[in-house]
Amino acid sequence: MNQPLVALDIGSTKVACAIGLPHGHASGFELLGSSLVPYPTLSERWCGDPLMVSQTIEQALDATGVQTDVDQALVMATHPALISEHTHASIALSDELTTVRAQDLERLQRIALDYVLAVDREPLLVERLGCSGNGFKGVRDPTGLTATRLLGAFHVITIPMAARRALVQAVESAGLEVAQLTYTLPAVFAGAGDEELRRRRILVIDVGGLATDIGLFTEGILRTTRIAPWGGLKLATTIAADLHVTMDQALTWSLEGAACRKSKVCALIKHQWETLTQPMHDVLQDEPRPDAAIVTGRGALIDGFAEWVERITDIPTVVGRSSRLTRTGDLARQVGLTPVVGLLDLATRQPGRANALRSPQLLNRLIERTRTILTEYF
Repeated sequence: MNQPLVALDIGSTKVACAIGLPHGHASGFELLGSSLVPYPTLSERWCGDPLMVSQTIEQALDATGVQTDVDQALVMATHPALISEHTHASIALSDELTTVRAQDLERLQRIALDYVLAVDREPLLVERLGCSGNGFKGVRDPTGLTATRLLGAFHVITIPMAARRALVQAVESAGLEVAQLTYTLPAVFAGAGDEELRRRRILVIDVGGLATDIGLFTEGILRTTRIAPWGGLKLATTIAADLHVTMDQALTWSLEGAACRKSKVCALIKHQWETLTQPMHDVLQDEPRPDAAIVTGRGALIDGFAEWVERITDIPTVVGRSSRLTRTGDLARQVGLTPVVGLLDLATRQPGRANALRSPQLLNRLIERTRTILTEYF
């Protein structure tokens, strides 16, 4: 009998939770329940308060209304300090043409991770963009082809070890084991897109409370990403500070966006949006024009934001929300729950699709870092 799956989206202002039951041998799942629970207080140090996060996780689990025993969770997260990098790696297979095996691709990926991982960071997402060998180039899965040497291009997103540790600690304090910790954007894309979109070039902009993640997907693969340290909570904080109003009033005005009747607020919001212009340009430069753009997260709720993105990029832009949630009349709830529904979709449609891997050389890097500290300070 299939066990229910729990998906958690641990954001900077809330915890979203969804519980789904996989469809036996078929792909897909039945959505049993979902919830969206804000933190009791808003803070830019949310990740530094595991107790508050764990208590909110417990409330979110109870709020789904699903009576079942679960002990593991699929967890997704983003963070202002994430780093997105591209790297290349190569391995020798044999002096003569030999068949590329799955373990060869795993070895290639481990070497790529060793190139990009700093001693205080761990991978959150690893995308193999393409491989080249004798007679082939840019093949994402060359298993079964023959080559003497294999070269691979990878897109890697890393998270500070301290942030990862705080997230895991919060989940474990809520009584759950982290079965998988992965990056938010692929789940957002899986939840907001349909089968047709997954085969096209799509720009995804997910505006959270403290960070905005901008990514370009091609045929479902996240090719490049930029993480801007700006979000809805930062926007509201700026409004409150500059216009000397309460945080509650600033939050309300920030969501009114370009439609706000106060000219100072409207001008301030539009100026803040300009923060995202350069990251969007960095993602889109040297790339063919995407077929569409999807905005989600808190930014999707700001009046005029989707229209601004469409005007700046000249790309048709829509608000991303899962078709499974359309019966929910509350747009904010639909947008907020879309990533966790997408994570369940990834877990049941492509098992193991977004597993983050730990570098086998982590211990060596820790030892080297410790040796450096001892040399410099003692």
